[in-house]
Amino acid sequence: APRPRPREVGEGRQVTLRRPRGRRAFTLLEALIASVIVAMVAATASMSVAVGAAVEEQHRLSVLAMQAAERQRGTMLEASYDGMDARAGCVSAGAMLGPMRPGATARAALPSSFSRLSRSTTVTAENRSFTQFNNHVVEGKRIEVTVAGPDGTALARLVRFRGKGPET
Repeated sequence: APRPRPREVGEGRQVTLRRPRGRRAFTLLEALIASVIVAMVAATASMSVAVGAAVEEQHRLSVLAMQAAERQRGTMLEASYDGMDARAGCVSAGAMLGPMRPGATARAALPSSFSRLSRSTTVTAENRSFTQFNNHVVEGKRIEVTVAGPDGTALARLVRFRGKGPET
């Protein structure tokens, strides 16, 4: 009778990557892959939220800057023609004043939401020629209001001409 030969290492055994039947657990490799996928999705979501928050903050500052510029322009137009020059100048962040309220003796500070904005107002003597009225020239002043954000970039800019006469 032939003599059985000795088995070599690995001979006679079948190695499979399939789970034994009847067991429904995750393998370590499946758990690691799932963890990596969940981490990638979470990182993407957090980046989206961060970018959205930054865009929202920039939009909010732009809206506040336009409101501050419009308030200053209104204050300049309500002042006497000769008194506009006294209200021109630069205002640093946190020091902006609102329009003069009826019956008030001084202008109140704007709410704290405006505290990160700064403002520059210039008044320049200028003559305007209106071609539609046979080149009629109107003497007046150019009012320019610029409101900047915390990093110094201009967020709002308004330019308005005010004629010297009482009707302009």
